[in-house]
Amino acid sequence: MKKILLISLISVIPLNILSQKVTVRIIITRNASVSEWMILDEKYLPVITGNEYPSVDTIGFSLEANTRYFFEISVSEITLTDTCLYTLCLNNEAILRITSEIGHGDHFFSFFTGTKEEKGAKITGGTTVDISDFPWQVYLESEDFTCGGSIISDNWIITAAHCAKDDNNVTIPASEMLVVVGANNPRNPFQGDEYYVSEVIVHEDFDSKTLNNDIALLKLEEPIDYPNAEPIKLVSAKDASAGVTDPGVMTWVTGYGITIVDPPTYPSTLQMIRIPIVSNSQASIVWPRIAPTDLMAGYRYSTRDACTGDSGGPLVVAFSGGYKLAGLVSWGSSDCDTYGAYTRLSLFESWITSKTGIEITFNAPVPAGDSIICPGTASSQYHAAAVTGADAYIWSLEPDVAGTIIGNSETAIVSWNPEFTGRTAIRLQVSRNNELSEISELKVNLAKQTRLLAESRDTVLCAEQPVALQVVTEGYNLNYQWYKSNNPLPSGNSDELQIPDALVDDSGIYFCEIEGSCGNITSGTVNLTVLPLTRINDITPDTDVPFGEDLTLEVSSEGHNLSYQWYKDDNRLDNGILPGIVLENVNANNSGLYNITVTGTCGTEISNKVYVYVRKEDHSGEPEVFVWPTVINDEFSIALSNNQYYNILLCNTTGRILKLKTNCQYLTKVDAGKLPAGIYIVTIYNNRLRESVKLIKR
Repeated sequence: MKKILLISLISVIPLNILSQKVTVRIIITRNASVSEWMILDEKYLPVITGNEYPSVDTIGFSLEANTRYFFEISVSEITLTDTCLYTLCLNNEAILRITSEIGHGDHFFSFFTGTKEEKGAKITGGTTVDISDFPWQVYLESEDFTCGGSIISDNWIITAAHCAKDDNNVTIPASEMLVVVGANNPRNPFQGDEYYVSEVIVHEDFDSKTLNNDIALLKLEEPIDYPNAEPIKLVSAKDASAGVTDPGVMTWVTGYGITIVDPPTYPSTLQMIRIPIVSNSQASIVWPRIAPTDLMAGYRYSTRDACTGDSGGPLVVAFSGGYKLAGLVSWGSSDCDTYGAYTRLSLFESWITSKTGIEITFNAPVPAGDSIICPGTASSQYHAAAVTGADAYIWSLEPDVAGTIIGNSETAIVSWNPEFTGRTAIRLQVSRNNELSEISELKVNLAKQTRLLAESRDTVLCAEQPVALQVVTEGYNLNYQWYKSNNPLPSGNSDELQIPDALVDDSGIYFCEIEGSCGNITSGTVNLTVLPLTRINDITPDTDVPFGEDLTLEVSSEGHNLSYQWYKDDNRLDNGILPGIVLENVNANNSGLYNITVTGTCGTEISNKVYVYVRKEDHSGEPEVFVWPTVINDEFSIALSNNQYYNILLCNTTGRILKLKTNCQYLTKVDAGKLPAGIYIVTIYNNRLRESVKLIKR
């Protein structure tokens, strides 16, 4: 009752088979990407690199047969989307297809260089085999359907979910099912033995339209006890990750289904084919929608395929000198002549165990004991839970230089090497009925004593600068707590205390407490001093003062180790080295622009300029004009007694205009350095005044 999806195929590609080597071919879609490729062995060492084949679209070479390899692709740019980038062929059959969906980056695709046999003629295209070679195979009558299945324990059968559903997607009652075991021809009533089903378990997420999660379990009314009827172990998730279902792995598929499609012809005995696993991406050339729970196998154009009546039957792979069940016949072509889908059992390990209690993976119990060993510990004891029927407990230490381990039961003693520090593992493997379990292990750290190696020193810095206080330690499982003035800080568990923009308030005494699995310590104290930035807060505003009086200009500032320098009209004042400067008995020469530079450890600030105007006592209310000096070498100054705007006109004695300045205010300096020696007239005017002064240029 293999579920059929329609497809039309037109040709057959011949295969070339080598005994010790297999032919590998890589087809590259040029201009689809900017990428590089490489073939790596199981140790990730390069075997073939694409650099050896520049500007070639199809590359052929040979690899060792029956070996696992990795196809590494490094993609820096995708130039064509929704397209195939690489196709990897084994003996002229495509098994891996890599599309642009992988995106940028480094990608690894594992594959296996399996070899196939030439012989074979119809399961379709199969050979006649004896049930003794595949004793897990069963024949299932399910209402009006016939299917295959596999024995996975003395009272459990595994098959496809669609074999347990009728045409209305209703679960077929257990009373309507019959299992035949140990028969070469189950249709012969004199062969095999019949068992009735007591319980049917269909996967809860089975989709009858897409056949996702196509898996079911049948519990028998009584245990199987018949010649050539034995359970098979299942491929685990760990097995799959190790490569047993990689593309290229050759599989065995058996069944009692039809051997000829038209007219439908059933065999008189069990049939078998050998077909390779292919990537789902490769099979998507034929089947656009493939579920992740499907394991695809077969040839694109072939006479070898599972067919009607084979559904639920086994797809097995070689494992440690025997076989493991990797897939269940699920769906494929109506002509049974291309890639077929098999339920990928490694994805259902926990589901099968939860429903049946069958131990798919024989795991040794995880050792229990100290996982952290501190210096000075001479030995440690480790225990494991008892395993029913265990023949032996095999203890080991990895790496063995960490010490010596002695144990042949559920308990082992480790004598530690005092010179060794670092990670090690207590490993345990159990033998039961001549079967070795998977290795379990307990990670152990031979830790260093908690120790302080270095720490920050007293630190002085200016505000708004980052600062980091740090302790350098060694030990294991270290936790850090920073303190300021004996108060814990919310610094997080870090060996570094970072203050991104330190402020004066961050000044203080700091230290760190370090707790580790092998001891606790406290760092020394660090005196952190954060100095204030140099700032000018205020300065005496613009001022007018009568002739003959005293005037004090002052600045308010903050900072560290400050020094001061006053300026008048950008000229340094010798007596201006304090926050305040006193101008005694002022006259017109004291008029001008004053400012101060404040310099400290953390910067220099320059104040705004302050205008000082010295006025006469008999000031009439009209603005006065001051020009000084009137005998000049380079420049002269002009000031008004108020804040009115004014214009300056400089002429020679013939009336020729040499300079014109407009919209002047307060003090104005006029450069006369380029004028020749002589007599000049400067006129200061606005809409209220006009005054001319004679200048002599020496």
